[in-house]
Amino acid sequence: MTKKHQLGRLEKVDLREVWANEARDFTPWLAREENIALLSEAIGMELSVKDTDQSAGSSPADIVCREAKTCHRVYVQIQLDKTDDEHLGKIITYAAKLDAVTIIWIAQKIKDEHRVALNWLNNYTTKNLGFIGIEMELYRIDNSPIAPNFKIISQHEGAKTTRQTPNLNTIRLEYWTVFCDLVEQRGEFKPAKPQKRWIRHSILPNFKLDMGYDSTKQTIHINVSLTGSNRKENVEKLAEEKGVIEREVNGKMDWRSRSGTIYLRKHNCDIYNKDSWAEQHEWLYEKLQIFHRVFTERIKNL
Repeated sequence: MTKKHQLGRLEKVDLREVWANEARDFTPWLAREENIALLSEAIGMELSVKDTDQSAGSSPADIVCREAKTCHRVYVQIQLDKTDDEHLGKIITYAAKLDAVTIIWIAQKIKDEHRVALNWLNNYTTKNLGFIGIEMELYRIDNSPIAPNFKIISQHEGAKTTRQTPNLNTIRLEYWTVFCDLVEQRGEFKPAKPQKRWIRHSILPNFKLDMGYDSTKQTIHINVSLTGSNRKENVEKLAEEKGVIEREVNGKMDWRSRSGTIYLRKHNCDIYNKDSWAEQHEWLYEKLQIFHRVFTERIKNL
């Protein structure tokens, strides 16, 4: 074996080495967007976090998610130890209280009797209700960073069929590619490079117009993005004309001075429905024109 192809040694890492406490350490880690995306990829569903530690019984539910395509609730129960009967009862009780359609049980080890129980539940409950058992694993190769792995032990057929639904990042990239082609064809703006999550038009050094899609709220948006150390003050100065500006853009906006952003949203937008793309893209293009006209001179004069 040549040095170029020298292999490292795969080592399994104890979960407690990384997360000492379920609620304080693991739950916040999993709830972050980039990590819930890893879980989504593993099970073939597009999840977004709706809440953590939501009241659902004698103790709060760990993580409540929403599935992007159906907007159904998904309940995630976490254990950093081996599964036990208490938590088996808890996932059923909490799922009922939360009206969850999919229940994900993540543990260090899914015991055989609980794997059998999950399979039994999946076989004898409606196809619209499903249970997923996952063993959480951590690995490193030599001195590499530790990498997570979601090992599926039990999964219902409903979750398997969702793999036929296009990945959200894939459909978003196609959505923005089609829109950028539209912008290029019309020739009024320099076409932006389509991204998986959003696109950005640079107007001035400290002024960008961003467009994106929120799968949880099913909204598309266009927003002013101001950069620099004085972005908060600049949004506050613009907000002095809030009434006039909102009439000019024909919509109520979300003014966020701390982040330097001002949002306008269009609701009830499902980008999985390609028949609706033309209408949504026309709205975005119209607002791109209006925002450019309304904000450019005002921002130059700040």
